[in-house]
Amino acid sequence: MAREFKFADLGEGITEGEIVKWHIREGSEVKVDQILVEIETDKAIVPIPSPYAGRVKALHGKEGGLIKVGDVLVEFQEAKKDSGSVVGILEEAPDEVPEEAEARTSNLEGLGQKPGARRVRAIPSVRALAKKMGIDLTGVKGTGPDGRIRKEDLQDQTRGLEAKEKPAEALIKADGDVERVPFRGVKRAQAKLVSESAQKIPHVTFMDKADMTRLQEVREQEKPSIEKQGLKLTFLPFIIKSVIAGLKQYPYLNSSLDESRQEIVLKKYYHIGIAVDTPDGLMVFAIKNADKKSILELAKELAELTRKAASRTIDLKDLKGSTFTLTNYGVIGGMYGTPIINYPEAAILGIGKIEDQPVIRNGEVAVRKIAPLSLSFDHRLIDGAYAGRFLNTVIEHIENPNLLLIESR
Repeated sequence: MAREFKFADLGEGITEGEIVKWHIREGSEVKVDQILVEIETDKAIVPIPSPYAGRVKALHGKEGGLIKVGDVLVEFQEAKKDSGSVVGILEEAPDEVPEEAEARTSNLEGLGQKPGARRVRAIPSVRALAKKMGIDLTGVKGTGPDGRIRKEDLQDQTRGLEAKEKPAEALIKADGDVERVPFRGVKRAQAKLVSESAQKIPHVTFMDKADMTRLQEVREQEKPSIEKQGLKLTFLPFIIKSVIAGLKQYPYLNSSLDESRQEIVLKKYYHIGIAVDTPDGLMVFAIKNADKKSILELAKELAELTRKAASRTIDLKDLKGSTFTLTNYGVIGGMYGTPIINYPEAAILGIGKIEDQPVIRNGEVAVRKIAPLSLSFDHRLIDGAYAGRFLNTVIEHIENPNLLLIESR
């Protein structure tokens, strides 16, 4: 009997993944901990090592296809015991399904396809579903790899048939060609998160601005020594430190609501989430125990985690556990916003475009470097006055860098 290796839960909330690349083939000899396949979850691309050594009997799923947690990924042949023959052990050849056999099975009547019709690519569960739905697979366009028909294609087909049955005046005609893009991975995970946040949390956004001029001077002083170490010193590490100073004074901003027990959980640790724009969509990684790290250490970790998030090589543990999140949308433009809270956190701080602006100082016009700030908070836990005092503290530390140096000693 073959040994089965199933796709396990790789992290909180992971229910399925997309097969990116197989590193083995049927018939391959595999060692323990050898990488079998790369799976893209809604958070990262994860290499899956083998728990067994032996010969691969069968691979389940093709590159570009989805696999759910608990589904079999790989079957291994059982090792045969030596019967005592001096000739040795004769290994079994890997099970293979010839192309013509696949073509024959794809034309079977009763699996959602008429005899003699064109060849259709679909896994058995999809064929069975098509039969149940009364859909002829020969009339369905597959959007999976090599034109393979997926369950979503059947659902699209059903919606199309329903639309045809509606009166002509009820139809909305497209003005031109459209492209359908699979809604999964990072984008679907982010959509689920923000939808849950918007539905559960009554958001209120408090806006203000911080004068970054003195912080800019400190940054310019430290820049040469930092750059010698191959790092780029941005404002973000200083803002992280300023936020932590505010969280320590106003702990409800660093909390979450345990609805099952009707308790507010005030967290005594500071894992600062950073929202980053990646080619695959928005991701949030967490800088753990940020209060215990120096400006230089924060700069190093920010650069490293940003690089890993963009390349989808980030560890799942770095994408969980944040207690308060920063989103710096100002790097692509924009002043103020109403950021969605990273559920189940209590607040998020948005940083707008930092630019030189004329302001009044001591009765005179001066040009200062100004940062727009937008704080969204959970109004169930935090009222406006409390949130305003927190943001005032953050701004006070941004505008007086010496406070950061004193409090970090």
